[in-house]
Amino acid sequence: MQLNVIYRNMEVRRFSKVNAPINISNNSTLTGVRATGNKLSVSFVFSSNYEPNVGLIRIEGELEFEESRENIKRAVDEWEKSEQKNLPEELAEKVHNSIISNCMVEATLLSREVQLPTPIPPFHLSINKKDAAYSDTGSYIR
Repeated sequence: MQLNVIYRNMEVRRFSKVNAPINISNNSTLTGVRATGNKLSVSFVFSSNYEPNVGLIRIEGELEFEESRENIKRAVDEWEKSEQKNLPEELAEKVHNSIISNCMVEATLLSREVQLPTPIPPFHLSINKKDAAYSDTGSYIR
């Protein structure tokens, strides 16, 4: 899938210091769908909200990718039929995953600029002999 992401607007704000544990919720919302030749163009808003009222990151953009004429027609028809709320399930999954994977990188860079925690959940490594990822050699690398 040939993918093109165009960012239209980026906003990052920190309202207060990060003191207590916070919750970060990431969300992608589709705001428009249109056909442009053999490409499907999907407008979106990606947001990372830091609660309780610590900050926010908001990215608006457009995702363009090639798709078969049948899939494009089906996507536009479903979008219009659902009153601008839904795409066919398999296409919606592909679109949301593309939005999240692209915007998460941008949101991580933006969070650093205003000293907010990264919106990507931290990775935790557990080294435990009972863990299936732990080998007999004592190494956690496979």
